[in-house]
Formats: sequence, C-alpha cells, structure tokens
Amino acid sequence: MLREAPVKTATTFAEFLEFEQQSQERHEFVDGNLFVMAGGTTRHSVLTLLLISMLMQQALKRGFLICHDVILQTPSGRGYYPDAYFVTQDVSQSARFQEQPIIIIEVLSDSTEAIDRGEKWQAYQQIASLEQYVLLSQNDAVAEVFFRDGRDWRYKKLEADEKLVFSTLEFEIVLSNLYAQLPAFESDR
Repeated sequence: MLREAPVKTATTFAEFLEFEQQSQERHEFVDGNLFVMAGGTTRHSVLTLLLISMLMQQALKRGFLICHDVILQTPSGRGYYPDAYFVTQDVSQSARFQEQPIIIIEVLSDSTEAIDRGEKWQAYQQIASLEQYVLLSQNDAVAEVFFRDGRDWRYKKLEADEKLVFSTLEFEIVLSNLYAQLPAFESDR
C-alpha cells in the first residue's frame, strides 16, 4: 500500500517535532513530508504490548530501555514510530526522539506491511547500532528476523514452534507461546 498524500510538506525535523507536540494524531516524517500514521487494530496493540511486557525485565537487567510511542530518527533524517525498539540506558530519557536502536520490532498490518518491509527497512539498515529487525505477523505465529552479520544482513523466517531469539537481551521465546497468550478476538471465532 502506498502512502496517502502528505498532510504537510517542506518541513524540517525540528518543525516535525514541534508539529507532533501539538498534534492529536501521530505522523511519520519522510523526506520533509509529514504523513498521518494508519490506525492500528486491537490485536496489533495487544501483541505489541504483550511482547514488550515479556521483554521489559530482561531488557532492563541487560542495560536497555524499550521505547514505544517515541520517535526514532534515522541517519537520513526520517522520523518513524516503530512499534517497539531498544536503546541503551545511557541515552537521554527525556529526549523526544532516539537515534541508536539495537533492536526494532514492527507488527505487520495490511495498511503498513509494504512500508515496514520497504521504505522503513531501507532506512533502518543505515542505522549503525541496529543489530536486529523483527517483523511479526499479527494474524499468525510467524516472525521474520533480519540480523546483522558483520557488514551484511541475514534473514530468517520463523514459524509456530521455533524460537524468536534476542541475543543482545539473552532472551528467547517460542512463537506459539507468545501468540497463545493473545486473547481470542471476535474475528478469531
């Protein structure tokens, strides 16, 4: 799916931050343009928060913070709101954006999948600190993991009974165990 027309153009990153502070909606900043973010589903939100809750204590023990609803600025100057990402605890905790994620997680939806796989992935690959990019299906126990191997990126698709490993956090979870904790939604019945 292509993006809708921008709601604002010819904007700087500083203007984007100021605009976001006043806005009732969240936007992504791409090449000087502001785009309204697509609304998520309840399942998308619950899956994201469930994974965050499972990872939180281990992340803190290992010296990382989990950011959710915090802007991530890429080296090209773009501003995104990943579903979750990890940064070291030595970053400014009052900052309105971060720049050095170690892990980024996106939960795929019909309205954002093409952007998460294309535009965002291209931008995220340029982040020197990034070690792992995880795409989670919101409908099936499937994860796609891109991980840095030296200067190259490797890809692995995981299904149901396979383990999703977060090496940096020394944490792993069997995908089916994660998805089994999701409540049954009306559309699931």
